[in-house]
Amino acid sequence: MPSTNEILKGVRILAFTTGYAGPYAGRLLAGYGAEVIKIESRKGGLDTFRHYGQHKDIDAAPRFIECNLGVRSMAINLKHPTGIRLIKELAGKSDAILQNFRPRVLDRLGLSDDEMREANPNLVIVKLPGFGSEGPKSTYGTWGFNLTAFSGMTYLWNHPEQDRPIGSQGVYPDHLGFVTGPMLTVAALLRSRRSGSGVTIDLAQIEGTAATLGVTYLETSVNGDNPQPKGNHYDVAAPHGCYRCQGEDRWCVISVKNDQEWRSFCAVIGRKELRNDSRFSDLQLRLKNRPELDAIVQEWTQTRKAEEVMVKMQSVGVPAGVVQTGADLLKDPQLRHRNYFAAFADSLIGPFEIPRSGILFKGNEEEPLQLPARLGADNETILKEILGYDKSTIDQWQEDDVLV
Repeated sequence: MPSTNEILKGVRILAFTTGYAGPYAGRLLAGYGAEVIKIESRKGGLDTFRHYGQHKDIDAAPRFIECNLGVRSMAINLKHPTGIRLIKELAGKSDAILQNFRPRVLDRLGLSDDEMREANPNLVIVKLPGFGSEGPKSTYGTWGFNLTAFSGMTYLWNHPEQDRPIGSQGVYPDHLGFVTGPMLTVAALLRSRRSGSGVTIDLAQIEGTAATLGVTYLETSVNGDNPQPKGNHYDVAAPHGCYRCQGEDRWCVISVKNDQEWRSFCAVIGRKELRNDSRFSDLQLRLKNRPELDAIVQEWTQTRKAEEVMVKMQSVGVPAGVVQTGADLLKDPQLRHRNYFAAFADSLIGPFEIPRSGILFKGNEEEPLQLPARLGADNETILKEILGYDKSTIDQWQEDDVLV
């Protein structure tokens, strides 16, 4: 039976990545068979996620492990001329470059797009800079949190009664980048093979994030309006919100859009008299009197488990769902049925489970995910098998701090 992990077999990608978006994009490509070689160095070039967590071992940082599953490791000093030469040689035997360093970092090292393509004119280069490779803010260092704020998402993703923007702690720009990046990489590889020439893709994370707020920007540019945060409010549903339930930090979302759902909702909470309450007799009145309505809903939900609230509402056709925690997701029957979690019985951080890719190819088997290689663990194999150097030369480079 064919394997999911063979889809990109034969594709070699050099990864100059750090943090979340770039490394996770590399992980996804590796998960479908690409040989992803991550380039790092103890001489000022380690992935920042190696320093996350309480472990002293830089290979044992949980966030680094999460983002680099299946990726090979080459530790090479990019401040040494021999190191730069070896990277160019590897580029000549690779299909793509993936990088999310600040723009022009590689250029200053002598690894610009043009210099890389001297070794391989067909090379696909995919960049995921925060603000893009050109422009007055292109050199800014960015993280998902500040890109979320810059895009306007933090402001809009807020409750209207808050006196300051709070938004979400999620890093949407990173997620959008690491999903879009592999897709564009595959498309560019297909183009390169057909055309015989390489292509550079400049995927600015801020622009990908802003695109998700297209309607908001349109409203501002066309009507001159300044969209305001709505929190959990929805103009065509009431009650509509996230309601506290029994237990610590347990919540359930409920949404009532029409009169039929309203009648069913009233029956479930044992308040049929509310159907004829003049404050709530139609949707517009329910929207108008939303604070009073939310208080009634909260009074009922807070004495019940979130799962009970969800089941009772869904059983009568009222949309509802538990706000699941990570612990909930790990035991969710739907995700378990689809074998969504890959288990590692042994690792530098002990046994753990982690989500695999969300894409399944029917009829193809999926081989187990592999832990990231330790820093520099693949140096000798790569230099021998790909570039053809002998062990004595490699050992000398080790002594000369070329491989470090």
